[in-house]
Amino acid sequence: MLSKEAVKAKNKYKKLGAMISWLVVEPWNPKMWKVKLQRFNFDNVVAINPKSKGHKKEKLTLAGMETWKITTPNSDPEKILLYFHGGAYQVGSPKGYYPMLTHLARETGFTIYIPDYRLAPEHYYPAQVEDGVAAYEAMVNDLGYSPDQIAFGGDSAGGNMSLVTLLKLKELGKEMPSAVICISPWADPAATGESYNQDMAEKDFLIGPIFKRMWAEYNLDGFGGYFVKEEDLDPENPYICPIKGDYTDCPPIMVQVGAHELLLSDSRTLKEVFERDGVVNEYKEWDELWHVFQIEALLPESIESFKMFGSFLNKYIGVKV
Repeated sequence: MLSKEAVKAKNKYKKLGAMISWLVVEPWNPKMWKVKLQRFNFDNVVAINPKSKGHKKEKLTLAGMETWKITTPNSDPEKILLYFHGGAYQVGSPKGYYPMLTHLARETGFTIYIPDYRLAPEHYYPAQVEDGVAAYEAMVNDLGYSPDQIAFGGDSAGGNMSLVTLLKLKELGKEMPSAVICISPWADPAATGESYNQDMAEKDFLIGPIFKRMWAEYNLDGFGGYFVKEEDLDPENPYICPIKGDYTDCPPIMVQVGAHELLLSDSRTLKEVFERDGVVNEYKEWDELWHVFQIEALLPESIESFKMFGSFLNKYIGVKV
């Protein structure tokens, strides 16, 4: 059963979903005024959410990207979470995610870095993979952290970025981080999974309206075209669709997802892939909850979610598996 706080928050996000749907842009032919308005609205709607007590932020440059370092009084300076924000690779920023990440820092005990990576349509794929690798290498080479101290995290498109960065590091033969956490990862931008259907679009009041417009107006299965050029949108490319990746010898990964979201099959497929490839993994589906509900960080469900991520991360940080 949902908490009373979650029931109340549902009404807020139904309104947000309607607003986002109105600002949907056509892949490969976006109106930049709509993109900029989406970014402004997203950042300013979520940036006003309450922050954890005693939080601090420090701005620095990481591989040419403005990056926010977020801590709370219990943040361990030796435990690092490199967090990639969500937003379909078109919106989102450290400013917008700052409130949520203060709570994640508190509940996990980690120090969090969130880079302001390049967004589409100004910067199409593979810019995001490049920025993920560059940010990680800067953490190691410029800030002096060891891979054993670092975990990746991300939600939605940021979950995609966490996974594709991991796969690219593996391909390059680089030492990988100690663990990865994903919130509702956008792992199937080609929208091939079984949850991409009208019934789920009705349940998913946040991104369901976006998909209904995408299906009806643009005759597209998904919105991978938001960040990949049409000629490059290959559903078999693991650096676009990480459900197609080979995760053999990758570090432990935890995925959490709402049961009422179109991206549910992304997470279920990832779990199957991790099992196939022998990856240590943990998985949680949240009944009746929506896409990245953790942005409402004071919900009892969100606090429990953060605590679960903390328990997972603290089992593997500094430990080779």
